[in-house]
Amino acid sequence: MYETGRPLVVEDVELDPPKAGEVRIRMVASGVCRSDWHEVRGVHPMPTPIVLGHEGSGVVEELGEGVEGLAPGDHVVLSWLPYCGSCRRCASGRPNLCERLGAFDGGVLADGTTRLHQGGTRIHHNLPASFAELAVVPANTAIKIDRSLPLDRVALLGCAVTTGVGAVLNTAKVQPGRSVAVIGCGGVGLSAVQGARIAGAASIVAVDVVPAKLELARGLGATDTVLALAEEDAEPAIRAVLPEGADAVIEALGRPSTIELAVRVTAPGGIAVLVGMAPPEARVALDALTMVYQERTVTGSWYGSCVPPRDLPMLAGLVASGALRLDPMIARFRPLDEINEALASFERGEEARTVIAYG
Repeated sequence: MYETGRPLVVEDVELDPPKAGEVRIRMVASGVCRSDWHEVRGVHPMPTPIVLGHEGSGVVEELGEGVEGLAPGDHVVLSWLPYCGSCRRCASGRPNLCERLGAFDGGVLADGTTRLHQGGTRIHHNLPASFAELAVVPANTAIKIDRSLPLDRVALLGCAVTTGVGAVLNTAKVQPGRSVAVIGCGGVGLSAVQGARIAGAASIVAVDVVPAKLELARGLGATDTVLALAEEDAEPAIRAVLPEGADAVIEALGRPSTIELAVRVTAPGGIAVLVGMAPPEARVALDALTMVYQERTVTGSWYGSCVPPRDLPMLAGLVASGALRLDPMIARFRPLDEINEALASFERGEEARTVIAYG
C-alpha cells in the first residue's frame, strides 16, 4: 500500500535476513480481514509504503541468532501480536496488553527498522505482513503446529478465530448452559459462534443482515438467528428468543449503533464484549442507571484476550479434533494478484472470509 484509499500494488520488493530473535517465513496462506480493509480505507491509518496482511500461516525457512524452539521446515501459524514476555502485563498472563508493544508502532520491528525495502526506500511491516510470499517476524509470533493440519485453512487462527473464540472463552468466560448473542457474522463473529458452542452455551443467537451468513452461523452452532435488515428490529427479535437478554453479547462490527444494541440486550449480571474495531472518533451512549442496578459489564477484548503460545496450539487442537470448523468459514481462495478483488468483496459484505493462497 502506497497510499490509503488506493488499490494495493503487487510488485517485487527486497527482504533482508532475520536478525536476532527473528525468523523468516515462507507464507502459505493469508486471510483477508476487516482490519486490512480498514487500513486500506484509512479508518485506522498506517505508515506507507507498507506490506499489509496480518492473518497468516507458513513454513519456517531461516532462524535469526538466538532463536530456540523452532527449526527450518516447521509449520507455523503467525500471531500479529508481538510481546516482550517479561513486562508486568506479560508476566501476569496478558501479553496482548504488553507494555512494550510501542516498540513496533509505525510498522517496524523491535529494533526500530524494517527488513523490507525497495532499493533505498524503506517498506513497513504490518505484522506478519502476510500479503507477501516471504516475511521476517519476531520468533515468538511464529507458533508451531502439527504438520497434519492444512496450512491454507489454519491461517484463520492468526486473527479471526483467536479473536472470536477468545472473546467467548477468555474475555466473557462463558459457562455451560449460558446464553450468548453474536452481533455480526463475519470471520470473527462466526468464530465467536463456534466459541459459544465449544463453551457449552445453551442458546446462541446470531445477528446479521446477510441471510447466507446467518445460514453459516446456524451450521456452526447458532441455535437461533436474527435477520436485522432494519436496526430497530434487531432488539425485539433478540428478546423474542431471550426475553431478559443474553448472558454474554459479542459485538463484532465496531459500529456505535451495534455497540449500543449489544449493551441493551445484555441480561442483568451479564457482559457485553466489544470486539469490532470502531473508528477512532466513535462514541456511544450508555444507560448508566441500568448498568448499575442490573450489574451489567461492558468490556473490550483485544485479540480475544489471548496468550498466543497457549491459545493458538489449543485452537489448532480443536481443529484437529473437528470441534472447530474452518472450511465453512472460507468462501474462496484467491491468488495474491486478486487481493484488490478480495478487499472489494469484503467491502460489499458478500463473503465470510477470503484466503490468499500462495503457490
